[in-house]
Amino acid sequence: MSTLALAQVAPDAAQVLEKMRQAHGGQALASLRTYREVATLTTFSGPQAEHRLTVVSFVDFLSQRLRVEYRDGANLIQVLQVSPAGGQSWSAISGRKALEPTLTKELRNGLYQTWYGLRLGGNGREMARLEGRRTFGDVTGQAVVVRTQGSQTTYLFNAQHQLVAERYQNSQGQLTVLYSDLRLVSGIRIPFRARLYADGDLFAEVTVQEARVNPTLGPETFKLP
Repeated sequence: MSTLALAQVAPDAAQVLEKMRQAHGGQALASLRTYREVATLTTFSGPQAEHRLTVVSFVDFLSQRLRVEYRDGANLIQVLQVSPAGGQSWSAISGRKALEPTLTKELRNGLYQTWYGLRLGGNGREMARLEGRRTFGDVTGQAVVVRTQGSQTTYLFNAQHQLVAERYQNSQGQLTVLYSDLRLVSGIRIPFRARLYADGDLFAEVTVQEARVNPTLGPETFKLP
């Protein structure tokens, strides 16, 4: 790490990030190679639930590949995926095409946001600093802002150094995620529920149905239909 990078990573923030990694699994999280998740995505229009889809996510952290499948019942309707080579998409309506750069970057940022980003602890950060007591939505905790590989987010953590909320900018505006229902899966503490707000308005809720740590993900996993 360069001297400039070290200057931008406050030692107390690096210590907090390491404590958060410990709280979410320690060595099990640090050793995370791959991950597969099945979740229910509920979107909202105002206070009313609008649509429900099944979302299946595949992540290969070592090769920096991420794939998200959207299903309506048994029907696959859309696939988004990124790798170091770029982004691709497929939909039942328009078939295959390159993913637009903005969405490619946002998907790639996901490798360093959410609880995924905690696998690094205080290592490999470009910037990290503590921001004191903050409230995101109806959740209050201590805040640490961190930038990794150009991806910046602010984590909110509780007295046990567990992730309870997060806030970052994307194409939808200021995105706030409130986490709950933390469960241990193969030694890693994973939030099984998340509420997502864009500029303060609830637009989606994610409920994890199945989580698998370090599954085998072969080349066929990342083939487009």
